[in-house]
Amino acid sequence: MALKKVKRKAVSQNPKSLLLYGAPKVGKTTALSQLDNCLIIDTEGGANMVEGYVESIDNREELIELLKQAQDGHDYKYVAIDTIDKIATWAEQAVCKEESVSAVQDLAFGKGFGLVREKVLNTVGILKTIFPHVIIIGHRKWARAVVDSKAIVEPESLDLTGKLKNMLMADCDAIGYVYRDEDKGNLMVSFKANESLEAGSRSPHLKGKELELKWNLIYKGDK
Repeated sequence: MALKKVKRKAVSQNPKSLLLYGAPKVGKTTALSQLDNCLIIDTEGGANMVEGYVESIDNREELIELLKQAQDGHDYKYVAIDTIDKIATWAEQAVCKEESVSAVQDLAFGKGFGLVREKVLNTVGILKTIFPHVIIIGHRKWARAVVDSKAIVEPESLDLTGKLKNMLMADCDAIGYVYRDEDKGNLMVSFKANESLEAGSRSPHLKGKELELKWNLIYKGDK
């Protein structure tokens, strides 16, 4: 039987996985608390001063137990990891313990970094199978270097190392940089990439946009 030519309509307009990063204490966690029906998995104690659906965890073992409970059933539409930086740190600690080394760099041929990537991306993958929408919160990395007496500033990006950062960003449907508007003080998010900023979106209504961080603008039409 010949292959039929069928044009399919878009299945979804909203990001399944959303990565938001920015400076510490800019207001990312407070914004999460304002998203209805969102479970905040707090790994750094940043949600202690907000009211919302918060599960505070202190290590990878507690994270694994929380995921098991969620797999048995839950009533949330959104889940937020706050922050992915800590998830990566716990993954490094787990690899060092499992491989009996003091640092992941001690494993030859980059094996340690590969194992860390596997653990972090597997965690995100599990979340995506359990929850309709996943929000990943991270800190920014603003890299500066001096080369031949000239200051070189790399684009602002997620504060994760090498391939892990690239693979996580590639896996997300939208990447937004969160900041405060200097004039009005509003919390903003930019999905507009340029030479000084890593951002972007597969969702048409977010692609190339800079807007106030209001959830009804990001999750369009969600009830």
